[in-house]
Amino acid sequence: MKNERGFIDKIKADANKMTEPKYLQTVDDLSIEILEPVPVLKHGDNVMFTRGNISTIGGKAKSRKTFLIVLLAADFLENADGGVLIVDTEMALAHTYKTARRVHRLMEWDTRRNNDRLTVLSLREEAPSVRAGILSKEIEARRPGLVFLDGVRDIVNDFNNVAESTQTVGMLMKLSSEFDCHICSVLHENKGNGQLRGHLGTEVINKSETVLSVTNNGDSSMVEPVYTRNTPFDAFSFRVNDGLPEYCGTPVKPAKEDKIRKVFEIILADEVTLSYSDLRSKVMEFECIALSTAKRRIEAAVDGGIIIKGQGGYYFPKPINDNVNPF
Repeated sequence: MKNERGFIDKIKADANKMTEPKYLQTVDDLSIEILEPVPVLKHGDNVMFTRGNISTIGGKAKSRKTFLIVLLAADFLENADGGVLIVDTEMALAHTYKTARRVHRLMEWDTRRNNDRLTVLSLREEAPSVRAGILSKEIEARRPGLVFLDGVRDIVNDFNNVAESTQTVGMLMKLSSEFDCHICSVLHENKGNGQLRGHLGTEVINKSETVLSVTNNGDSSMVEPVYTRNTPFDAFSFRVNDGLPEYCGTPVKPAKEDKIRKVFEIILADEVTLSYSDLRSKVMEFECIALSTAKRRIEAAVDGGIIIKGQGGYYFPKPINDNVNPF
């Protein structure tokens, strides 16, 4: 009883020393206007990632998860301010170089010179605790807008350890909040049930803003939003062409299809045929959009049969005149 009283007295004494108890800072004050989270990435008009949050990419081995990272990294670099940090814990150095150069190629940067907006780290040789420490230091030093941790499983010793998994995911949440970035982790799915591996998988799903699932469909991979705290966005597909990921086969909604059709009717009027680079430049100029968005616009127009990709370039198909007598 005496020990219990002493413990309670100590708690009260410690509380009295606090000018503003920390727990009071966690109470919502509805008189304060809280701004909406700043989007980091969107798919279409819907938000995928926001600053101050974490997300997860899951998929089986060889589902092209790293190619998806390259694609999303280029999207961010094209359409947002800030830098990208890619931390790889699995691949050999030669493969991480390929990852970095693929982003450079999509951005049309010099593949032999570093760009300040992209940092790629190869931590395959390091111990789990060292990897976690380097991740923290690099985020603090570089202040990127978007971070990809390709192998979150490799910054823990045991992905089935409840305490270690909780601590690791808590660290990611703290880093994303403290340094106003978005951290997207990659984790393999189990071969049998398709669930993300271990307690770490359960914990990271529970705390993620968005969980993406990547499925290998042969020549392409499909990306689906399994969970999201934002308005759900449509699934989309991408393929690898000449070593680079590109969007493909994404269905076009009728209203958007009409808008896209009008754009290409104007750009490709009077039976004009344009090369891919010329068409891309004209789409960017006409709509005042970024390079990656223009690429998706052309891809959607081709997939939807709005424009034709021929040997001489891209052109708008001639309308069929049913009133013309062929004889």
